[in-house]
Amino acid sequence: MIITGIDFSRVSLRGASMHATNLMNADLRQADMTGANLAEADLIAAKLGGAILTGANLHEADLLGADLTDTQYSAQDLKGALHVPQARQP
Repeated sequence: MIITGIDFSRVSLRGASMHATNLMNADLRQADMTGANLAEADLIAAKLGGAILTGANLHEADLLGADLTDTQYSAQDLKGALHVPQARQP
């Protein structure tokens, strides 16, 4: 599925199945993606600031250039993700 540049800011995507979805440049700021399946998703340059990724499956998801400022996740949540950027401090 291709939904590049979409605005999902502040949306609840808890448990959503977005396997292999192209979310390049998507606005996912403050979105709740708890337990979502984002395996193999393209999150290149996605805005994830303040999002909740706790329990999400990010195996082989591409986070190249994604903004993880204030994003909630654990090291386990990002295990297997590609191009994980350093979280920026505000």
